[in-house]
Amino acid sequence: MPHHLMERSQGRVGELLAMPPLVAIWRLAIPTTIVMALAAASNVASTWFVSRLGTAAIGAISLVFPLSLLVTTVMAGGIGVGASSAVARACGAGRPGEAGAVAAHALALALGSGLGIALAAWGGVETLFRLMGAGGEVREGAVRVALVLLGGSAITFLAGMFDSVLRGEGNVRLPAICSSGSLLGQIVLTPVLMFGCGLGLVGAPLAMLACQLASLLPRAWWVFGGRSAVRPRFVRSQGWAPLRAILRVGVPAALAASIANLGTMVLTGVLARFGATTLAAYGLALRFDFVLLSFAFGVGAAVLTLVGMAAGARRVDRVRAFVLRGGTVIVALIVVPAIVLVWRPELWLGIFTADPGVHAVGRNYFRVVGPSYPFLGVSMVVAFAFQGLGRASIPTVFLAVRMAGVLATAMVLTGRYGLGTQAVFAAIAAGNVVSAVGMGWLYRRLARRLDASP
Repeated sequence: MPHHLMERSQGRVGELLAMPPLVAIWRLAIPTTIVMALAAASNVASTWFVSRLGTAAIGAISLVFPLSLLVTTVMAGGIGVGASSAVARACGAGRPGEAGAVAAHALALALGSGLGIALAAWGGVETLFRLMGAGGEVREGAVRVALVLLGGSAITFLAGMFDSVLRGEGNVRLPAICSSGSLLGQIVLTPVLMFGCGLGLVGAPLAMLACQLASLLPRAWWVFGGRSAVRPRFVRSQGWAPLRAILRVGVPAALAASIANLGTMVLTGVLARFGATTLAAYGLALRFDFVLLSFAFGVGAAVLTLVGMAAGARRVDRVRAFVLRGGTVIVALIVVPAIVLVWRPELWLGIFTADPGVHAVGRNYFRVVGPSYPFLGVSMVVAFAFQGLGRASIPTVFLAVRMAGVLATAMVLTGRYGLGTQAVFAAIAAGNVVSAVGMGWLYRRLARRLDASP
């Protein structure tokens, strides 16, 4: 391994671990959070453009959204998390050569997975949407959007994986610059393709893929051009060890993302049976959830990197400090917008539609689920800390149990007892609170074991 790469890697790790924990979290979280806020703004803008096409169009993208979120979070929030964790721990332990081997395997995995998702989409999305209870114009629009969006998964996956590798080494600036350029481009290009070029619904995913492809080039140039502290290359002597390091965290994290998003898809199917108005309202509510939890992702990604570096450097005191400060920050970020939406849900819903039925359902959602948002943010940050420590299986098992409970409760209350949408929303809110309490308890147990270890 070239000496300058080792110095670059160790210098960045030492600088971050020497900072006050709150300063280190903000340094890594702010660029990522800005990107997530831009992603939310781009998502809102795209949804607004789609809403100009009518309620059926909103219903169509409401069907696609959980599926799209599933495949992207399995990669970015699953395999990408595994790559970031492995890179961070290798850099923290002073092994940049190992970090480079991890990066090479991660990028290859992203490319292969993206191509596989594209093939699967062409073979099965229409059947999936039919099983979810959609029909007519809603299903037809959803199929068109999904085929374009998932057909370009390799582009989306590679862009996200480059960012995961860079975040693992502590570089959040380049991912923020590239992602911001891509997202701003999407806001401009989406209406051009949808309305100017007459592509309608499919213009939105085409704009996204075009901008992501353009932003992929500077990422690749930075990483493969030698400017990164991590140089991707396959090392024969390490065999499959880098891939195992990724998958040890990535597979449980991907399962966690899959469970969460499959649960959302099932809940979408449950609510779709109440009609297009309810489906549209739930889709808009999920958009706000995505906006709010983007802040949790920004802080959580920072906690993951810092905890991974601290664990690699055997700084248990820093692990504890990063988790505590991260949880405090996310509560402070989430609690104000949560209160505003509980108080005035029409501030969000009115951006997209004036339909009184959509407003009525959306109002119930925010007033029942909104107070539980800070709990969900805390559970996300703690889950990222587990992943940084390489212990991703613990939150995954807990999430599976929690999601099964939420789904079973929602289906029993609506199917067997004939209750309405408010029962589903109550089940979601209760699950968020239970998630935070349970994850906090699990982390305390792990922290005691770390304190007792030599």
